Amino acid sequence: MSEEISFLGVGDVLIDRAAPRTMFAHVAEVIRAADITFANCEQMYSDRRENPVSRHPSHSDPDNIDALEFAGFDVLSLANNHTMDWGESALVDTLSRLRDRGFRAVGAGVDITAARQPVCVEAKGVKVGFLAYGNTGPEAYAAGARNAGYAPVHAWTEYETLDRQAATPKLIRSGAEPAELASMADDIRALKETCHAVVVSFHWGIHFIPRVIPDYCHEMGRAAVDAGADLVLGTHPHILKGVETYRGKVIFYSTGNFALELGPAHLADRNAGPELEKLHKLYGVRPDPEYPTYPMHPESKASIIVKASISRGGIERVGYLPVHINRNAEPEIVGQLDPRGQEAFRYLRSVTESEELTCVFRWYGDEVVIDTSVSA
Repeated sequence: MSEEISFLGVGDVLIDRAAPRTMFAHVAEVIRAADITFANCEQMYSDRRENPVSRHPSHSDPDNIDALEFAGFDVLSLANNHTMDWGESALVDTLSRLRDRGFRAVGAGVDITAARQPVCVEAKGVKVGFLAYGNTGPEAYAAGARNAGYAPVHAWTEYETLDRQAATPKLIRSGAEPAELASMADDIRALKETCHAVVVSFHWGIHFIPRVIPDYCHEMGRAAVDAGADLVLGTHPHILKGVETYRGKVIFYSTGNFALELGPAHLADRNAGPELEKLHKLYGVRPDPEYPTYPMHPESKASIIVKASISRGGIERVGYLPVHINRNAEPEIVGQLDPRGQEAFRYLRSVTESEELTCVFRWYGDEVVIDTSVSA
């Protein structure tokens, strides 16, 4: 058997502080020790931001790139609903700055061809390919033949009234846009021909609400595996969602927040506070007042670092390191004997079981492994 390499993948990252490196003070040593690492970036890194497109754009000081370099990330997804917050010029500038610092950006580009371009990273002779797609941003955030943006796999939504009484909820149905889903599958099949393993990231789902996974996420995630993906990493919901083992491959429907904060620069935006309050009211979120820069659902304090061992034969083992988000919005790795580690373990197992997903978790020391022999 060929040599195995270590892979670590995390969820949403948005840094807004005077000393950016401190965000990763508790985890940088572990992340840097891995052979290949991945994160989803919830912000652009550019000073070309005079005319924000979004009503609540993420803070984008280029100095924040230093934190990602300090932490040791290799591959960064830009396929999310903040890709075009500051317009096309800022995205192009961000891509250039990341490239100059040695990062491999995936999921966004100057046009749709560039946005769908995969990244392949080699370590110790093992080639791991990456693709990233989004569907949660405004329509104008998707890349096209002549415009920059993220690689899209859009979804449709229908609402059905079952109980014809006032103010009753509707049944929500959703699915993937067929042509874009087919293009995604083509991308994956082509990448699998040149890499030993393929990791696909989706920025999808319903944010803030615990547990619920839309139908279209199941459709996209399973279609990715059917096309050859070896691991699927979901981002965007800002809270952990269930995990599914499908055809021996693992789909993380949401890896949650990893290093995300709304600090002084973001809150100085006069639109940010009111917009956030509207979202909290809409989704019933009551943030913990002891977390001033982390106005998220209290259950989102539990997070994970996805961990996999990969060889030329593909993914050999997959699981995660439990993480706790502290009061400074910083991630801390927590083990089996730490009550916070047990809390993260129980939470992820609970949200998996409540959605009737097939996945078996087991502690292995301070890590959690997934039994991929038990599969849907």
